[in-house]
Parts: sequence; structure tokens; C-alpha cells
Amino acid sequence: MRRYKVLVVSDSHGRYGNLQLAIEREMPFDVLVHCGDVEGYLELATGENPPYEVRVVKGNCDFGGRYPKEEEFRVGFFNIWATHGNLYNVKNELDLSTLKNAAKEKRADIVLFGHTHCSEIMRDEENNILLLNPGSIGESRFGNGNGTYATLKITDDYEVIPELKQL
Repeated sequence: MRRYKVLVVSDSHGRYGNLQLAIEREMPFDVLVHCGDVEGYLELATGENPPYEVRVVKGNCDFGGRYPKEEEFRVGFFNIWATHGNLYNVKNELDLSTLKNAAKEKRADIVLFGHTHCSEIMRDEENNILLLNPGSIGESRFGNGNGTYATLKITDDYEVIPELKQL
């Protein structure tokens, strides 16, 4: 049975040391997903040719055309959609209905998003979608203010294990 590990971060806002710490703690993993607001060059934390796949989306503080607004990709049997969240009202909708509706249209099994700086794991039971916000690796609004991030462990027997973590 194949197991995959995904490191999910968001809102680093140029704090590469926090991102490097999360990478070091979680190695080895298969995919790094950054859900936006990098504010600079992700390669300063990952290096030029990291031993894992990198997916990154543009946040509202990322200017220019360096990163795409969204990413859709597969890990194991699961369709994953990554977005920053600002285009889907994630700060204003407690039920995340705009984000959930978009995920349903995209046939996503897992949605990764950021923007709020608050970590959370939610399940849309009606549509069988996991929604994961890792919070902010750079400026968390959770607990003692330390950066937060998440991991996803995915198996080929359709098991997804999300975990929120703090630096």
C-alpha cells in the first residue's frame, strides 16, 4: 500500500525561517502545498530543486503573475484543489458556502485554502469534501501566535488523515 504525505502551509508573508522549520520537521514528504501570501520567493525556503513536489497559489498579497490563482492536482486517488480563499469569501462566510459550492463544481475531494490565518479542519458531509486551512506559518491568529501548518497523510485505501500543527 502506498502512503503519501502532504505538507500544507499558507500565509508565510516572507517569513522563510518558519517555513524552513516546518519543512525540516516534516521531512520526508511528497508534496508541499503553499496556499498563498508567500510575499517573495518560495525557493528561499525550499531551495532550487527540492526532493518533493511543490504546488503554490497566489494570495492577495502576492503581486505579479508568478503563481497561479488556483491549482488542481491528484495525490493517490484524491482530487485536491488549492486556493488562497480570498476569491471565495472565506473571511466573511462562517459556513464557507461559496468555497464549498466551488469545490463541488470542481469535483474536489480535498480543498486546501488559507487567507484567514486561522487553522481549521471541516468536512462537508453532504458532498464528502474535506476542507483544510493550515492557518498561517508566518502570522498565526491561533493560540500563542506561533505559526501553524498542517499535514495530510493519504493512503491508497481511501484514507485521509489531516493534522493541524504548531511551530
